[in-house]
Amino acid sequence: MRSNRIISTAAVVAALVLSACGDEKPIMPDGENNLIIFAVDTSGVDGADWVPAVDATVKIASVNFEYREIFQTDGEGRVAIENLPAGTYTIMAEKIDPEESIMLLGQMSKTLVYEPSDVDTLYMSYIKSSPITINEIYYAGCTVVYYMFDQFVELYNSSRDTLYLDGYVLCRTTQVEEVLGDIESYDYALAYYVYQFPGTMDVTKECPIAPGEFQVIAFDAYDHSKAGGNCVDLSGADWETFNATSFDYDNLAVPNLVPITAVGNDFSTNLGHGAIWLSTGEGIYFEAHWDGTKMQDYVHVPLVSIVDGVEYDNEPGGIKYLTIRVDAGRGGTGNSKYTGCSIERRYPGLDSNNSTFDFEITLATPGYQH
Repeated sequence: MRSNRIISTAAVVAALVLSACGDEKPIMPDGENNLIIFAVDTSGVDGADWVPAVDATVKIASVNFEYREIFQTDGEGRVAIENLPAGTYTIMAEKIDPEESIMLLGQMSKTLVYEPSDVDTLYMSYIKSSPITINEIYYAGCTVVYYMFDQFVELYNSSRDTLYLDGYVLCRTTQVEEVLGDIESYDYALAYYVYQFPGTMDVTKECPIAPGEFQVIAFDAYDHSKAGGNCVDLSGADWETFNATSFDYDNLAVPNLVPITAVGNDFSTNLGHGAIWLSTGEGIYFEAHWDGTKMQDYVHVPLVSIVDGVEYDNEPGGIKYLTIRVDAGRGGTGNSKYTGCSIERRYPGLDSNNSTFDFEITLATPGYQH
C-alpha cells in the first residue's frame, strides 16, 4: 500500500455512505445566540504584528448536539454566526498553503449561554507540517457485527526527504488509574502494547518511508473484505503487527513489527476510546503497576521520544489517556462501533497537536487520503 499523496476517486461514493460514520446526537435545540468571530493573523509574515485573516475558512461544531457549519471570513477577518443554541462549540479557522505545506491555524473552544450576542477573537499563526505523523487510525470495526480484526494505523511522511523508522515503536495506551488520574505530572506515557520496527535507529536503514508516502500498519495483514460488509482489505499492507505467542495471523509477504512488551496479545485498539502513539523507542523501560487485580508490567515511554500521538474517543468528555503535551484534544467524537469508519487527518502531515481539530471521521482508506 505504499503510495504517494492522492485524492481517492471513490470520494463521491464515500460521501453517500458517510452518514453511517457516527452516532446520532441529540436534536439541536432552538437557537438564541449570535456569535461574531474576528480571525486574526498573528504570524507577522506580512510585516505587521496582527492583521485580519481574510478569506480564512472557519469551521464550528457543537460538542453537545448535531451541528456543524463552515463559514468564510470577510475583508475584516470577520464571521457572523446567527441563531446558535446555548452549548459548547469547537471553532477552528484555517488558511492553507499546500505548496509550502504550511497552515495558518487558530482554534478555540467557546461556551455560549442564552445571551443576544457575543464577540470573540480567534488568534491564528503558521504551523509547519510534522515530518512523520499518524495520519489515520481505523479502530471501530466494520459493519459485520463483532468483527474488528481489520484495524490499522496509517503513517505519513510530509517531509522532502526519505526518513527511516528503524527501531521506532508503535504503542497503545493503557488504562491504569494510578497514572491516568494524574497524567499531567508524569514525563512518560504508559503503554500496554508496544510493537517495534526492525533495525536500530540511526544505525540501520531497513524501514524507509519516502516523501509524501503513506504506510499502513495492519494488525492482521489479511483480506478482511472476505468477511463481508465494508471490512477492509489489508493483504497489501506495508507492515503487520505479529505476536508468535498469541496464535496470531502472519502474512509472510508482509514484514512484521514485533512485540517488546510482556503482554502476550496481538496489537489491537479499543473500539470506543484509546490512544496510539509513535516513538523513536529511545529510553523506554518496564515498570510494574497495579491493574486492579494484580501487579502487571507496563512500558514507560518518555514523552521526549514520542514523534506523534493521537487520542480518540467516540463520546465527548471523560478522562484523558494522553497528556495534553502529546495531544491536547481527542478525535473521533460521533464515531460508532462497527461502521467501517476511521479518523483521518483533514490534511496529511498538518499537526496542531489537537486531534479534536486535526481529525475527521471518514470511511477507512488504507494507503491513501480520502
